[in-house]
Formats: sequence, structure tokens, C-alpha cells
Amino acid sequence: MDIETSEQGDLMSWAYSSRSLDRLNSCHPDLILLMTEALADPACPSDISILEGYRDEQKQNELKASGASQLSWPNSYHNRFPSMAVDAAPYVGGISWDWQHYYPLAAHIKAVWSRLQQAGKVGAGHRLEWGGDWTSFKDGPHWQLVAADG
Repeated sequence: MDIETSEQGDLMSWAYSSRSLDRLNSCHPDLILLMTEALADPACPSDISILEGYRDEQKQNELKASGASQLSWPNSYHNRFPSMAVDAAPYVGGISWDWQHYYPLAAHIKAVWSRLQQAGKVGAGHRLEWGGDWTSFKDGPHWQLVAADG
């Protein structure tokens, strides 16, 4: 994985926009810590935009009707408060929908989760699941916390 550097050769560092932070702050504390640590890590392969945290009934049903979600309210992990799901996209000259940007970011986020889990900071009673690992309806931005036994 390449790590971008500035013109001065320093490792790139990014910070969430206020809009991304507002969305992230509607999520479970483990997702907040995960995404904060992932972006702060100098090894992060790209900037990250938080597209969605908590999703209300109207928004969920609009996404279902448009085909952007397979689930109606209240069946999405986004429909709990705090949200048990976050949609996070690589930001590479803008929000990227290109899988070539999702795979390195996903590997990085999974590594950060593992590190935080080993330190006992996340994961009590649940595990992390990435929508890009699903066999149908692949969802690159989607991350969710599911019951550890589920």
C-alpha cells in the first residue's frame, strides 16, 4: 500500500469535516473510535468522508424505494441510535465510488479494528462487518457492528 506524502515528503494527515463529524457522532462509540483512529493513522491510504451514520425512518424508506438499500425502516443497522452502522467512503479528489480505493481502505480499517480489539478498546459483545465482503449487494462504504454470536 502506498502512503501519500506532501511535497515536503511528510506523511499526509487528514481530518474529518464538520459534516462528517456530525454524521460520525450519531454512531456507536466503537465506530466513532474506529473511524477516528483509522483516519488519524499515518498509514491511512486515503482521506475518508463519512456519508451516513444514524438514518431516520423517512431517509431509510426513501433509500429502500430508490433501490439504494434493501431494507425498510427499522431493519437497518443505521436505524438504531446510536447507529450500529456507518457509511465511510474514500475521498480521493472527491468521494470515490471506485473499488480500487475501497479495498486498501477496508484493509486499513480492519487492521485498526484488530489493533483496537486486541487493546480491549472495542468489540465487547460485537464484531465488525464490512459491506464489501458481502456476496450479494456489495456495499463498499458500509461498516456495521453485529452481535459477536450473530
